Amino acid sequence: MMLHERMKEIQTDSDKKVRTLAEYFGVSENCLGNYLNGKRTVPYELLIAFAQYFQVTTDYLFGLAEDPHQPYMVSVDERALLDRFRSLSENQKELIEQMVDFMLKQNQKK
Repeated sequence: MMLHERMKEIQTDSDKKVRTLAEYFGVSENCLGNYLNGKRTVPYELLIAFAQYFQVTTDYLFGLAEDPHQPYMVSVDERALLDRFRSLSENQKELIEQMVDFMLKQNQKK
């Protein structure tokens, strides 16, 4: 899917009118319509503003990622834990998941 198609899909799915978005982004309705229809190239400033407005990544808009959401920010300790988790066998991972579920249930009882 092309950039303008992704942008148009997001705009349509959100039920935001082109006029409303054009006012927000400080461009004319006709200009934004041309971006959304692929008749004009979207300037990178508008692309970034569009991604921020709809809380999607620019990678998603460009079709480089299928998940539109920002990746989780993880600390150094969390990253190390994730790396260790990935080195475990599937059975060991299942045990960890069961332990985490148990601990979460314990926290809910408090």
